[in-house]
Amino acid sequence: MAYGKPESGSVQATQLEQLLIWLREDLMGELQAINQYQAHIDNIDNAEIKDLLSHIRDDEKEHVAEITHLISRIDAIQRDKFLNDHTAAPEERVGSEGQDDKIPTIGSMFGQK
Repeated sequence: MAYGKPESGSVQATQLEQLLIWLREDLMGELQAINQYQAHIDNIDNAEIKDLLSHIRDDEKEHVAEITHLISRIDAIQRDKFLNDHTAAPEERVGSEGQDDKIPTIGSMFGQK
């Protein structure tokens, strides 16, 4: 079960695959939370509560963006799919500013906070 382009059969490949599974599960949770907050916002009349839930929903959207960017940095196939996005103009695509050579890898991220 290959989720990225790790060296097949290696322990590192298995760890990377497991990390990608966890990140994608986290991504699903964030998307579900966005939908749940939006459903509550749509059904509440109190403006103060709507504002608070909208803020929380927007935080969840930020988490989606962060996780998605992380996945694209460690999964070469996923990164390629983002770069070849046919739903957006080339200048609007992820990584369109020639930043591909600056993308960190799991190895280069060790020890960073």
